[in-house]
Amino acid sequence: MEDVHVRLEGLRKSPLVSVVLMAYKRPEYLRITIASVLEQTMRDFELIVADNSNAPEIAQMCTEFNDERIRYIGNEITLPMVSNAKLGMRLAQGKYIANIHDDDVVDTKFLETLILPMERDEHVGLVFCDHTIIDADGTENVAVSDHNSNAWGRAHLAEGVLIDRVGALFNQVIPAPSGRVFRTGSIDLDEIYEEVGYAYDWWMSFLHCKSAFDCYYVPARLMSYRVHGGSASSSGTLKQNENLLFILGYFLTHQSFPEKKRLIQKKLVKSSLSVAKCHLLLGDNAAARSVAMKAFRLTENLRCLMAYLLACLPSRLTGITLKMVLPFLKKR
Repeated sequence: MEDVHVRLEGLRKSPLVSVVLMAYKRPEYLRITIASVLEQTMRDFELIVADNSNAPEIAQMCTEFNDERIRYIGNEITLPMVSNAKLGMRLAQGKYIANIHDDDVVDTKFLETLILPMERDEHVGLVFCDHTIIDADGTENVAVSDHNSNAWGRAHLAEGVLIDRVGALFNQVIPAPSGRVFRTGSIDLDEIYEEVGYAYDWWMSFLHCKSAFDCYYVPARLMSYRVHGGSASSSGTLKQNENLLFILGYFLTHQSFPEKKRLIQKKLVKSSLSVAKCHLLLGDNAAARSVAMKAFRLTENLRCLMAYLLACLPSRLTGITLKMVLPFLKKR
């Protein structure tokens, strides 16, 4: 592996890998993440720190590492998360791209291991691995790590090319962005729509699964996913559910997976009712009506119609009525 890198070093000005590190106001975690990238056994990479907070302390931190591979990009205006990710990926000069979040940590052999299948086979466009779960202090929760590996179908998945891409996508076998590396050009960055928002990792998995390139799994925990008070996994927000609705609606209207239509409809109904309920509790009945009616048109589910009718009531009656019908809305 190392001989290949040495030989290519003198032939190529661009780095072999571009690591895009998305940062936003978490310098205490970011320092650890940057250090884990710089400690890679595979040295031929650039590190693009896409700072969505344009924070002076983060810019200074990047300078203090004194490593010419670091490229700091500070956004003067805070961008939507998807826009920040795409900005960093568009600036990538490498043959491969790793998209890492500022609170995760990668193993020293992360890049070396994950680019190897793509170096060996030009038909491989995405390589992903398993990961551990760590807390705010960086301590691994072994039980949760093992549970996740089993729950997401990676515990007994053999190394190699994914055969059942559709199953892998809907079972969320492919992990968060920090646990994968992909070939530049294997997906169209223009197809990463702003509406996918916080669910952009699942959407990118979809783009990779529908691409002409193979997806490859390496059965090793080469990334640590940090769960803490400010992480996306710790807060199920209204916006996240709305992002999921966009994706599920896209799948149905574009007939992306006709064999999964009933499953997609079921997921869409569940998310739609959750979003509609949030809007009702916020007193935004118009938004609740819009969500419920879109879901009804796509699924013809009576619970969505019921949510729409509920949202037609005066706002002052919504809260009382919602408590009465909530058990029905929760039924599967």
